Amino acid sequence: MDNEDTNPTLTFQVAHGRIRNKFDGLQAMVQAVDKILKTERFVYPIYSDQYGNDLNELLGKGFDYAKVEVERMTKEALLADDRVISVKINSIKQTDSTTLSVTGTCLTSYGDIPIESEVEVKK
Repeated sequence: MDNEDTNPTLTFQVAHGRIRNKFDGLQAMVQAVDKILKTERFVYPIYSDQYGNDLNELLGKGFDYAKVEVERMTKEALLADDRVISVKINSIKQTDSTTLSVTGTCLTSYGDIPIESEVEVKK
């Protein structure tokens, strides 16, 4: 993979809603993974139609269906970034009457990043 063909990792470090510094490599990828998992796809015009996730489509669906789809949707969202090599989902658990908790690992060209995400399924 040629470096010119990949997304750059140099980005702003955001802490407590403020830009603190610039960073690169694994720290930047941790932020990128977190941002992908928190950004709904097709909502913000500044992002391409390949950026973000479709997890909002699970709202109102049954938990059995959502458990199957949350794994596919999480992998699809993260693998759209060419710096992500693979995504392994370790567990998907119903944490309460409205939410699924997803944990796993995102293997990137800069190292492994733990995934911890909550997905609202019922209102």
